[in-house]
This record gives sequence, C-alpha cells and structure tokens, in this order.
Amino acid sequence: MDWVWAIISMFWTVGAWVVAGACWTTARRWNAMGVIENGVGFRLRREENPFGFSLAYRGTQLVAALGLLFVAIGLAITMGWIARAL
Repeated sequence: MDWVWAIISMFWTVGAWVVAGACWTTARRWNAMGVIENGVGFRLRREENPFGFSLAYRGTQLVAALGLLFVAIGLAITMGWIARAL
C-alpha cells in the first residue's frame, strides 16, 4: 500500500510541476507581448491598463511560485513514502 501512496504522490508532484511551468511560461509570454488575450475577445494591454496588467502578470507568477512550493512538498512526501515502502 505504501507504493500506491508513493505513486499518487509522484503524480501530485508531476502535476504541480506542469502547472508551475505553464503559469510561468504564460506570464513570460504576456510580459513579452504586452497584451493578455483570452481568445474570446477580452484583451488587456499594458499601455491602456498598467495596474490590471501588472496584477494579472504578478498573480500568474504567484500561482507558479505556489506550484513550485507544492513540487517541493510533493518531492518530500514522495521520498518519504518510498523510504517507508523500502
């Protein structure tokens, strides 16, 4: 049963890594373009609304940082379950 928990923890860690990477990449792309688009007609430009753009940009970076925190926690938990299983 310990191996099952180790595998679940591994998937949790990989999922958190994917979310963190996607958020970080999205934030970098938004900053490079200077425009946030959702594909449905909403457009937020840095020049028109600098506060809103900065809030969305920094918020996405915050989600990426939280994702990295979950990766660190997931690694510790996964290693603990593997050590327990051995």
